[in-house]
Amino acid sequence: MTQSTLPRILVLLTTHNGAAFLEEQLDSVLSQRGVDVDVLVSDDASTDGTGKILARYAAAAGGRVRVLEPGVFGSATANFFRIMRDADVAGYDAVGFCDQDDVWVPGKLERHFNVLALPNGLDGRGAYWAVSSNVTAFTAAGERQLVVKNQLQRSADYMFESAGPGSTFLLRPEAFALVQRRLLAPDSVADATAAHDWLAYALVRASGGRWFIDGESSVEYRQHGKNALGANEGLSQYVRRFRSIANGQFRRNALGIVEACLEVASPAERGRLEWMRVRLERLNYLDRLRLARRVSEFRRRRRDQLALAGTLVLGLF
Repeated sequence: MTQSTLPRILVLLTTHNGAAFLEEQLDSVLSQRGVDVDVLVSDDASTDGTGKILARYAAAAGGRVRVLEPGVFGSATANFFRIMRDADVAGYDAVGFCDQDDVWVPGKLERHFNVLALPNGLDGRGAYWAVSSNVTAFTAAGERQLVVKNQLQRSADYMFESAGPGSTFLLRPEAFALVQRRLLAPDSVADATAAHDWLAYALVRASGGRWFIDGESSVEYRQHGKNALGANEGLSQYVRRFRSIANGQFRRNALGIVEACLEVASPAERGRLEWMRVRLERLNYLDRLRLARRVSEFRRRRRDQLALAGTLVLGLF
């Protein structure tokens, strides 16, 4: 038998009571064109038949679907940190992240691997370490909305936001190994951060790696009552984000990311991160003004920059 020359991709999937949509998601991953795909799954105490679905796919997929020993992790982030620690990526050309309830566009992995494979990137400035993309949010009622994440990247946006939904992420093995090492290090603060996708984006950027955010939607992003975050659009999501800012949770999350990034910071990023840590820890009136003056460096979208500036100036951050 001739060995396939297609790139080998390992997709990390976490589940928790995802039986309603899991089969559609798995089918969309396993049928990706132009790549050889394996799926590694970590289940968090599912009680709805998710385990039976995973067992059936594992038996039928000829080793392409493997399930780690189930456990009780308590949150989507903790579950994803577990699978990122335990994944063996040796022999794979890239590592992707996957949610249990979305649907992947057929050419998602092929398109994004081709971006990673470019030796000088799309702009001739060097290879990309990772790629993510826009998504299309959809509801059972047939509503659809493009969720845009590929605004111009800013010098310090990684300290305040992710590169989009983690379900769009594809990382070079070296980039994944960077994140995995921090999650395995007993003295690291990485596993105390708020989100696996934000952490991955931040560590890659802080260490000097380049990240491409694709303007083409690669994931059908299902919206329903059990989304961990949802599309981050609409009044309810703005209220949720405002509350996290007003109660200090967003500042604590950003500070956690900054501290994790300092563990891997390149010389070019270390000064910026140390400056930010001081501001976020102390956060007196002058610190708020200094941060407000530089919000264009912290968020990609203009309205998010203005909202952040407003909360800083008004003392709500």
